[in-house]
Amino acid sequence: MRGFYAMTPQSVPKQAFGFFVEEMEEENLLYRLGSHKAIHLNDSATVIWKLCDGSRTVQEIINVLRTHFPGSEGTIAADVQEAIGVLADEGALLEVSSPKPVRGGNLSARIDESRE
Repeated sequence: MRGFYAMTPQSVPKQAFGFFVEEMEEENLLYRLGSHKAIHLNDSATVIWKLCDGSRTVQEIINVLRTHFPGSEGTIAADVQEAIGVLADEGALLEVSSPKPVRGGNLSARIDESRE
């Protein structure tokens, strides 16, 4: 079994260059350009992937999801840590030194968009 790359709550995850998500009706696949491998993402992992844009810490991602998914507060922190760990192990996420400001876009719209 592979070990998860552990990011702390203060870590700032950012999507690595060359990865993109293809969202289909029944599944979401994360591809790396030039590779024939795909990573299957469930809906929760897809939302987490989208929030890993280098503008917020792991703890801030957890807080955002707790606000948008009431009733799931007990499992969100572990789910976020696991998803980020798997994505980092796959090379899809990098840890950056500090949050970068998000240019445009609405966080709620991104979360709502990925639920559809």
